[in-house]
Amino acid sequence: MGISRRVVLSGGAALLAAAAVTGFELVDHAVLPGKGRLDEALGRCDATPPAPLTASAPLPSIGSFPSRLRGRPVSYALAYPPGSRRGAKLPVCLALHGFGSDALSAVNTGNYPRLMADLVTAGGRPFVLAAADGGGGYWHPHAASGDDPLGMLFEEFLPMLGAEYGLESERVAVAGWSMGGYGALLSALTYRDRVSYVVASSPAIFRDYDDAEHVNPGAYDSRAEWDRYDITARASELSGVPMRIDIGSADPFAPTVHRLRDHLPDPAVVTFSTGCHDGRYWDAVAPSQVASIAKALS
Repeated sequence: MGISRRVVLSGGAALLAAAAVTGFELVDHAVLPGKGRLDEALGRCDATPPAPLTASAPLPSIGSFPSRLRGRPVSYALAYPPGSRRGAKLPVCLALHGFGSDALSAVNTGNYPRLMADLVTAGGRPFVLAAADGGGGYWHPHAASGDDPLGMLFEEFLPMLGAEYGLESERVAVAGWSMGGYGALLSALTYRDRVSYVVASSPAIFRDYDDAEHVNPGAYDSRAEWDRYDITARASELSGVPMRIDIGSADPFAPTVHRLRDHLPDPAVVTFSTGCHDGRYWDAVAPSQVASIAKALS
């Protein structure tokens, strides 16, 4: 008995449909390239825009200092709230930049300076946003090169801010984005007595050493170094640290942050919402972050 043309065509259509579904799943699970474009097309990156900002902010102050712990001159940027200037005894929030970024970009991420200006105008407690260049080494100390960006922040940069700018630098808040989000969490592990509050936006947390090497070779000098600074493995040490972790549901680091959440003493500090690993998401969560930092520093 022969097979009709209709059966052949319907069978072919079914195969094409199955192939399309399989292709979609492979892209959606990042097995095939194109997940970013797929997320955009499906609206997964459409984070809720914040309300329009009304206040303007002073331009950040910039400078540099010689860092022994980084073995090089380090540039820094300070974002003061309106009405404050050098010499004002204000609390500090460290801003940790992402991979490939720098201090000046860090203090401007999420429109923090203008949000701080709005906050102060409404009677909120002013604070200074302070950032220093940490390079691309994921903020942890690197034994092989002798580069210690985290030590630079707490043992050189903050004391300098206290001595030369009169800022309250003994105990600080720490905010970071992507690589800086990881660094903010690592700050609380390494300098717990000096950190009053942590804001980690889209923290770039890897599954394991091989994952880190595949995505960003050089982020860790060795497997032993990875083990030493593995946030997820040390999550229990964050017990009692006031913090918030914000990440977009379509962020490529969302699966590893889900895993981190499952290991944290208080999983409720992690919030997933619509968004990707980009400025739109960081702008969307920034207003509530700035408010929470000001409250913590009060």
